[in-house]
Amino acid sequence: MSRKIRTTVHHPRPAAPGVAPSLAASARQALAAGRHREAVELHKELLKQERRPEWVDGLAASYAGRAQELTAKGMFAEALVVWRNRAKLCDRPLAEGPYIDCLLRAGEHDTALRLLTTEGSSAAAGDLETRLAAVVLVSPESALSHLAADCPLLRHRGAALAAISACSRGDRTELDERLRAIPFSSPYRDLRFILKALLAVGDDPAQAADLITRVGGEGPFARLAAIVRAAIQPGGGWLTAMRGLDDEGQRLLLDLKGCPESRRPLLFEVAELARLEVPPAPVRVLDLLLRRSRGLPASAVRLCRRLLPFAEQRLADYRAAFGPLADAERECLLARAGEIRQDGNAGSRHWLRAASLLSPATASPLQAALILRHLFDAVVPSDDTPELDPASISWLERSLELDPDDRATYLKLIRIHRRQQNLKAARATVDAAQARFVDDPAVLLEAVETALAGNAFKKAVTLAKRLLELDPINLRVRALIGQAHLSHARKQIRLHRPDAVGREVDLAEQWLTSPGERSLGKLLRGLSADSVPATGLLREAASELGGGLFAAFQLLLESHRVGAKGTGVLRRAGVDLSALPSPGEVLAVIQGLNDLGQTDQRWLAAILEPLRAPLRRAAAADFSESERISICETLLRREENALLGAYAAAGLKRSPGRPVLVYFATRAKHHPGFFVRISEADQRTLDQALEVARAEGDERTVLRIRELMHPEGLFGDADPDDFDDFDPFADDDEEGDAGLPADARAMFEMMISLGSQTQLEIIRMARAAVPPKIMRELERAAGGNRRTLAQLVVDHLLASESPAEKPPAAPDPQKDLFDD
Repeated sequence: MSRKIRTTVHHPRPAAPGVAPSLAASARQALAAGRHREAVELHKELLKQERRPEWVDGLAASYAGRAQELTAKGMFAEALVVWRNRAKLCDRPLAEGPYIDCLLRAGEHDTALRLLTTEGSSAAAGDLETRLAAVVLVSPESALSHLAADCPLLRHRGAALAAISACSRGDRTELDERLRAIPFSSPYRDLRFILKALLAVGDDPAQAADLITRVGGEGPFARLAAIVRAAIQPGGGWLTAMRGLDDEGQRLLLDLKGCPESRRPLLFEVAELARLEVPPAPVRVLDLLLRRSRGLPASAVRLCRRLLPFAEQRLADYRAAFGPLADAERECLLARAGEIRQDGNAGSRHWLRAASLLSPATASPLQAALILRHLFDAVVPSDDTPELDPASISWLERSLELDPDDRATYLKLIRIHRRQQNLKAARATVDAAQARFVDDPAVLLEAVETALAGNAFKKAVTLAKRLLELDPINLRVRALIGQAHLSHARKQIRLHRPDAVGREVDLAEQWLTSPGERSLGKLLRGLSADSVPATGLLREAASELGGGLFAAFQLLLESHRVGAKGTGVLRRAGVDLSALPSPGEVLAVIQGLNDLGQTDQRWLAAILEPLRAPLRRAAAADFSESERISICETLLRREENALLGAYAAAGLKRSPGRPVLVYFATRAKHHPGFFVRISEADQRTLDQALEVARAEGDERTVLRIRELMHPEGLFGDADPDDFDDFDPFADDDEEGDAGLPADARAMFEMMISLGSQTQLEIIRMARAAVPPKIMRELERAAGGNRRTLAQLVVDHLLASESPAEKPPAAPDPQKDLFDD
């Protein structure tokens, strides 16, 4: 008995309410975010539930996006699979988008050609014919048998092939004849301009450029057009353009440029390096050139020498390939290598050797001079550096011996000698410059400045008038003449000659034009006597100068310059410092402090004594950030720590956490020097400021904060805790040499042994205690050696058991120079 088999029919389960909408939203979001692979899966899930047109469109867009991603990665076969799935599941035509390009780049030319017979639309067929024109030209006859005999691709193919053949032979006449057989509507139309441009590249690049502009950037022959565009680049631009070509394109480009076969492997390797996103290291390029050293042109050999400083370990390989370098060139190469690896000592040593080898007249003295100037610029941070090693100054002097026609070095050296207060050397350099550059305005101006620095007022005026004849509208020269007369007027005040003071101020007023300068002349007239009229002039001058903080600063400065008592001058002038100074007055005083010369430094403390209280009251005024930072910088240089702290603290109230202001505030509390300890709270604040400064790219503040946070850098590997109980300036009942502690020599010897930073600190401290003349003698004796100079300074200080008797004042050679 047969059993009846019951069949179970499975009906599709309806989707749960709300599932499809949420899935659709997820699919849309994935597509919009460019997550095409995820979007494909989500849209396929949606279509399993219902085939809605918008979901089909979404799946098609997802497939297209995924295919483009794969194409960009060079995965053409995978992209073709995706594109075919799109056509099958979404009812989209194959011959659209990047499908044709993927077929061609994947090498499926036959498949691409078969599309010509399956494409229905005439417009689409015309586009396909154009895109496949290059494929048809290189395909065998058997692959084209399925094409209609009257299609343009076949009708014009013979003429196009004949034109290419004529171009390869350089036959312009036949080329023109063959190209006339190709109409403008032909799929081969771009060949008409490209082939003509190819023949014109060598003879007429301008014509080639004009022809190739008529070819668009897209098309079946775009790669050939790109070769022509690269070939017509001016100069060496074609080498850069070669980076964007494939191997066949590079070979054709080299054919067009006439590059010999022996050099092509090198150029191919260079092009391969140039394709890297990160520029290749110099050593890698040098290795490439050395491997291909045979037959390299002279320019490539020069390039090797330019790369050697970046890879000095290849020096032996270079010598084996091209022969030894000259001694001087080798030293220059090693010096540059030292600079690149930031080894200043090695760089200086090799530069000096190179300069020595090049100095003889039979060598290259001008090159030696350039090396010495470069070495000075590399070692000296700036021309305004207050303390220079005598050895570095000697480099400039020696460079002038080798190249005495360099005016800029004369001017630089004159300023340096003047800044170093070596007026004898400055005058000698001025004389040498004037002998070579007669009536040169820049040299005459430095001569005037040097004469003024040496109080040679009469000579300064004579030189300034000579300069003014050459440059009548030079305001600086006029001001220098006026200032020279004012300087001589100060001298007459010190000699108690009020009549001579009046004459000098009268002469100065003929040259001075600004109201401030004229008020200064009136101020000097008032300081020249104690009479009622003089006091009236003093009050007028103070009023013209603002009557407040800045007027007080000028009065105090001039009174100290002429040897008067500052506080008495303020009473005579009726200056009241009880009012709150304005920001403008504070900034004017700060500018005055910046303009102070070396001679005025000795009076700085006395000048600022009555001004500190009003300056402190003005710290909370409304300054801009740049103005406040400028004020703090000046106070830092003048070591006015109390005022520095006040202005920095006021700035931090307006800009909390500003790194540079944090540095100023902490620096004011903890003056850098020996054995400084910073509290933990300040260390934390500095840590935070350091991070902010680093994030803002403020490297200068980063370095300053590091120096302040780590004073142990002054001691090398020594532990600052070992010196907690030591005070080098404390009073001691047991005195040794010159009032110093009995173990002072041992302490200084230890400091010298710790390294260059402590040696510099000793030298800096000594400059404040040792007379400049003696300091210069010690510097000359040290011969540029920092450790030796520190040792000589210590020996001098410890040898001075009692203050030296002040030598009698030398007679003033400028006395009465302006007196009739």
